[in-house]
Amino acid sequence: MFDLLFKNARILDGTGNPWFWGDVAVKDDKIVAVGKLENLDAATTIDVKGKFLAPGFIDAHVHTDIPLLADPQFEACLRQGITTTIIGQDGISLAPASPATMEYMRAYFAAINTNPDIGWDWSTVAEFLSLYDNRVAINVAYLIPHGNLRMEAMGLANRLPSPAEMAHMQRLAAQGMREGAIGFSTGLDYIPCPYSDTQELVDIGKAVSPWNGVFVTHMRNYGDKVAEAVEETLTVGREAKIPVHISHYNGRADILLPLIDDGRRRGIDVTYDTYCYLAGCTILAMVALPQWVQSDGPQVTVIRLRQPAVREKIREWIERPTNTKVGMQNLQLTNVPGHPEEEGMRVTAAAERAGLSTVDYICDRLAETKMEVCALAHHTGLRSEEDMVRIMQHPAHMAGSDGIYSGSKPHPRGFGTFARYLAYHTRQRGDYSWEEAVRHMTWHAARRFYLHDRGLIHEGFAADIVVFDPDRIQDKATYENGHQYAEGVEHVVVNGKLELQDGEVTGILAGKALRKKQL
Repeated sequence: MFDLLFKNARILDGTGNPWFWGDVAVKDDKIVAVGKLENLDAATTIDVKGKFLAPGFIDAHVHTDIPLLADPQFEACLRQGITTTIIGQDGISLAPASPATMEYMRAYFAAINTNPDIGWDWSTVAEFLSLYDNRVAINVAYLIPHGNLRMEAMGLANRLPSPAEMAHMQRLAAQGMREGAIGFSTGLDYIPCPYSDTQELVDIGKAVSPWNGVFVTHMRNYGDKVAEAVEETLTVGREAKIPVHISHYNGRADILLPLIDDGRRRGIDVTYDTYCYLAGCTILAMVALPQWVQSDGPQVTVIRLRQPAVREKIREWIERPTNTKVGMQNLQLTNVPGHPEEEGMRVTAAAERAGLSTVDYICDRLAETKMEVCALAHHTGLRSEEDMVRIMQHPAHMAGSDGIYSGSKPHPRGFGTFARYLAYHTRQRGDYSWEEAVRHMTWHAARRFYLHDRGLIHEGFAADIVVFDPDRIQDKATYENGHQYAEGVEHVVVNGKLELQDGEVTGILAGKALRKKQL
């Protein structure tokens, strides 16, 4: 007796090979048979009537660290067919974390991770990962954040680590790997990560590499100095003998793709993820304030923002276009606690509505909300849709939404990326075949992050499965209303349990932390 049997599916197995007709049987948390399965009994049999059946999708870059704990069902992911998320991104998360580090990370990244009342009573990677086991609907795999290592070893000090501090970071990194992390991440725009140099990243990489970990990086630059940023990433890979993966790699394809090809020709195992939208999204402070204003933590930043002399320096900085990453008129507010009426507005329009200059509005709202403001960035002239398509078609690419779930007007990528890859880029434009699209969304990420039993429809693999209608799969989220669920996903199985059945959430919480197996 099997637990679950899918009949009459067109199977996209994750390899990129052509689909084939077949049935899939599940027992406990494994796929136990694939093929033409006759005369089998199962507790639940579902005739999918020729719909596509694929491995559960893996989001290679997303910020569900805390939102998933606050909302365990997390339909934004389930309704896209996502069964695993890679968290701990951009060098900023919640473990390892002493009380002082936890306080800083909660406040500094609240605009992205949110800050709900969930206890916050853990400190180690092991304790953090245990919060997900059979308490959430989807799986997570965790990257040790560089910023947390730095905070634990040397706080917010804007200097390079001493040998003792470096050894402390390496010990914490190794401990995190022993406790189940899959690698480490950095966000070289997010304090305190920018205070590091390349050698610091190499040294941490050397502590992670023996565990078959991966180095994942939000690089120092994605614009005019992107070649230097990629070279730094490749240097870490070469010197630490560690695979490297670039987060949200976007820009001009004719510049970016040769850098990847060159790195791979030089023997460096480099890959990257992207989302299929031209606009970005991040904390407002990162794009609207000079780094020195934020250098001593959110509490001190709030004090500085209320000082007229500081505001004048910020005004001068913003008025020099070479300093800011994107014009204030191109920033669309997604999360403004206490001012929901401003969510969805451009920063300049919200400032005018409030009767303030743009700089005074930014400083007032960041101070009032203790920095918990997030903004969508409509980049202009940095890349075109055709650049984006060329980047996502490259063999080193995998799908990552960079989903951020704070506020009432979130970036649509968190609700639509995976459905959009299938609906717009596969069915409508033909940028992918169905087989290639699924490979970029499943096996490629599973292989990259050493999730050896995920990402394929194959006997013995974990039963993470999605069934979707190729004619109905559709992203619904827009820049105007990002909080809209995708359509067309009919069934989602996580670790052998139906989390979505006939398009309805079941309430079963079968997700868990996917821990790195010790070598």
